[in-house]
Amino acid sequence: MLQPSKVAGIVSIVLLVLAVISRWPYGFYTFLRIVVCGTAIWLGVEAYQLRKVPLAWMLGGLAVLFNPLFPIYIHRAQWRWFDFLALLALAISVVMLRPK
Repeated sequence: MLQPSKVAGIVSIVLLVLAVISRWPYGFYTFLRIVVCGTAIWLGVEAYQLRKVPLAWMLGGLAVLFNPLFPIYIHRAQWRWFDFLALLALAISVVMLRPK
């Protein structure tokens, strides 16, 4: 059975794939920010608890980039690259975060 944090990671990955391959209304990207930021915080805390500090810092940076409260405004074409890199970062973290 999957852990809830891994399910959240997979949902975020699916949303990021959708953001990379297609163009969506503004509301989708707001929803994407909320989900990815929350997931990055959740996985970052888990990474820190498992003593994977570099991964925790990477996820913290991802949470800052996708935070919905103080958004960072970048052109849509550049966001696709950040979405793709976030997708890779979340995929790596979902694989690496296995409790001992």
